[in-house]
Amino acid sequence: MTERTSTTRRDLLRLRLGLLGLTVVVLAMSVWSFAATQSVLGTVRDRTAPAVLDVAAARSALMGAHSAAVGSFVHQGATLVGPGEEYTADLAVAEQDLARAAGDNAGGSTGSGELQLIAGLLTTYSGWMSQAGTHFRDGTPALYATDLWYAARSLYGSEQTLAHITHLADLQRTELDEQLSGGWLNPWTVLAWAVPSAALAFLLWFTQHHLWRKFGRRFNPALLGASALLVLLVAATASQFLLAGRAQTAGAALTSYVTSTDQQSDAVSADAQHSLILFVRTTCDQTGCGATLPDTPPPQQLTLPPTTTTASAITTGFTDATDLGWLLVLIPVLALGVAGLSLVGLQPRIDEYRYRP
Repeated sequence: MTERTSTTRRDLLRLRLGLLGLTVVVLAMSVWSFAATQSVLGTVRDRTAPAVLDVAAARSALMGAHSAAVGSFVHQGATLVGPGEEYTADLAVAEQDLARAAGDNAGGSTGSGELQLIAGLLTTYSGWMSQAGTHFRDGTPALYATDLWYAARSLYGSEQTLAHITHLADLQRTELDEQLSGGWLNPWTVLAWAVPSAALAFLLWFTQHHLWRKFGRRFNPALLGASALLVLLVAATASQFLLAGRAQTAGAALTSYVTSTDQQSDAVSADAQHSLILFVRTTCDQTGCGATLPDTPPPQQLTLPPTTTTASAITTGFTDATDLGWLLVLIPVLALGVAGLSLVGLQPRIDEYRYRP
């Protein structure tokens, strides 16, 4: 009888230790997983997504500035205002967007290098445009036509401004894709907390079954309560998949928006280049500008309809992906409840065998 009593008490103590130990593991992994997911989504919301939007906006504003400048020269407005107020305003917007992108840079040192290089190239571009305005007012067609063409080349060359903006945009979007699909947003990371949660659920069932078989009591209310809290804890932790889904939806909307914005700016750019080449060729046919101009202008492209998605809607989508941060408080509370109810369910039985002979 003493040996049986000792064995029963030892089994109960082991069950208690197992329940408490697994609860601690579940708590640690659930909090770690959820907090890490929130951290990644917060970075996407605060830095990566804004950086992608800023670069796209800068590209669009720069194409608008170039189109406005070309229009000013083609329609002879440059006689009074040079490249024009619209050009000046759009170029300033592009520079501000790039400055914000530098603050949110998610492309690492390569992205920082690209941003510095783009800033220098924009200075070169604006210098050629300003010089073209001066020569236009001075009435020297060969000079201002050449200046305009060099300004355009500083934008469209294979190693010039637009190429580096495109590279920067690719860096930012690659980082966004990696953040939304890797790390703690990778579906396989569920195993980090799901496996110990499943083990704890099994041990709760086994303990309930053991008490029923040993003491003839079919249900232990405290252990049933612990099981219910564990289900809530798992549901709270699994909500990170809902948040990740929201972020990925916002990411898809961001990709669509940026693609549409780029297509719009490309259409504006194509129209501007078509007009510029015709203007420069006409001017140079009369005065001679050198041998660096293209022989034939590219075909004119039609402007695409604007996208219905807005940058603010995309930002709201990423904000919605981080609106369950309060679960980081609830998860530990639920885990403590599981541990407490497990003790309540087992401790009376352990105490019964404490002083038995």
